[in-house]
Amino acid sequence: MPHTLEEVRAEYDRLDRLLGIDTKGIELKISKRAVRQLGSFRSPSVGGRSGLRITLSALILDDDEQFWDTVRHEYAHAAVYLLHPGERHGHDAVWREMCRLVGCRPRRLASDQGKAAQARQARVKYIIRCDACGSESKYLRRGKAVELMLRGRGKRLRCYRCGGNRFTLLIPNNT
Repeated sequence: MPHTLEEVRAEYDRLDRLLGIDTKGIELKISKRAVRQLGSFRSPSVGGRSGLRITLSALILDDDEQFWDTVRHEYAHAAVYLLHPGERHGHDAVWREMCRLVGCRPRRLASDQGKAAQARQARVKYIIRCDACGSESKYLRRGKAVELMLRGRGKRLRCYRCGGNRFTLLIPNNT
């Protein structure tokens, strides 16, 4: 049975009592469009959109371990934001310590295993491989880089690892 936002709110209430903070003002959202990130925390920017929001990918709702780790990962961002107003911490030592307190792995990126990773991999529509070093970039949509490759203008691209400009466009069978 998939997890729900009510379970997330209950966990955040528990963690709030532990840390002595209040995250009830943070909007919680589950997104079916979030496929590259399993979760995100948005804080207000000067002159930008207002409000605090935690978004969780629908891909993690059926994967118990990935779900709870992501829920706590994003809570750690929110807690650091609330406890250190005006400071930006990202994935630094302050955030990693908060992860230890709330019970999640202090890692920036999710592992490449589990149901969510398999679901992401199944949605890959294009792969651009560098002919020089073999590094691959995976794309879920037909964006600018894929368009350049399809139009034969791949030489405008540069490899993020080696700086090469010769690529092969692969289109997996699952499209």
